[in-house]
Amino acid sequence: MRSTTIKGPIGTIHIIEASPPVTAGESELLPVVFVHGMTVSASIWDVQLARVARTRRAIALDMRGHGDSAPPEDGNYAPASCAADVFAVLDGLGLDRVAIVGHSFGACIALATAAAPHRIAQLILADPPGDFTKVPAEVHEARIVPYQRALETEDWRAAVETSFNEALTGSTAQTRDRILACLAATPQDCLSGMSRGMFAFEAVDALDRYLAAPGTLAHAIIAPSNTFPFSLHILRPTLTTTTIPDTGHWLMLDAPEAFARELDICLEGV
Repeated sequence: MRSTTIKGPIGTIHIIEASPPVTAGESELLPVVFVHGMTVSASIWDVQLARVARTRRAIALDMRGHGDSAPPEDGNYAPASCAADVFAVLDGLGLDRVAIVGHSFGACIALATAAAPHRIAQLILADPPGDFTKVPAEVHEARIVPYQRALETEDWRAAVETSFNEALTGSTAQTRDRILACLAATPQDCLSGMSRGMFAFEAVDALDRYLAAPGTLAHAIIAPSNTFPFSLHILRPTLTTTTIPDTGHWLMLDAPEAFARELDICLEGV
C-alpha cells in the first residue's frame, strides 16, 4: 500500500492507495474509493483495501479533520463539502469513474458524491445512518435537539460516548477498544460539525437522485441493529441490502472477511 497526499479545497488530503499486480488480467476493472465515518481514518479499511487490490485499484481517504488530512478552518463538515474532497482525490488521481464505499457519516459523503452520477458507477453504503430529516418532529425534539445542544457544552464528551456505546452494541471487544480510543482523540469541533452535517443531510433525496440516473447501482451492507424507521433501506425498500450477523455499527472491523466477501459480490461485473 502507498501513502500520499493530494491538494484539496481546504488543504492536503491524505490517502492510502493499493493496486493489483501489473500482470493481473482484471487490472482495468473499475477503481474503488473508500470513505470512513466519524473519528476514524483510512486505516479502518486496511483489510478491504488489500482484498480489493487483488484485482483492481483501491483508494481510501482520510476525510477532512481526520488522520493526516487538514481540518476545515470554518468547521464545515457538511456532506456536500466533504464530497468536494472526494472529487479532488478523483481529479488528482485521474479517475473519471469509480465505485464508492461509504461507512456511517462516510455513507452521507458517498451519497453527496453520487450527486454526480456520471462519476459514480456503483454506490455501496456500509451501515448508513439513515435520514434524520425524516424523523418525526416529536422524536427530533426529544432526542436530536438535546444531543446537538449537549455537543456544544462542556459535557459534550459524555453525550458522544453514550451515543457511540449504543452503536457498539454487538461489536467485538477489539472493535470497541479501537473506536473508543479514536473517539477520545477526536476534538469537539470535529464531532459537533459532523453531527450537524449528518442531522441536516437529506439522504433519501440524494439516493433518489442517484438512482434516477441510468445505469446506476446501489447496495447497503448493514449491521443487525440498523432497523430504525428512518433507515435508508426501510424508507426505500428497493435499496438492495445485505445484513452481516453478529456485528455492530463498525461491521468492517467486527467481520472484516465477511464484509470483504460482500464487497466482492457487489463489485462483480463492475
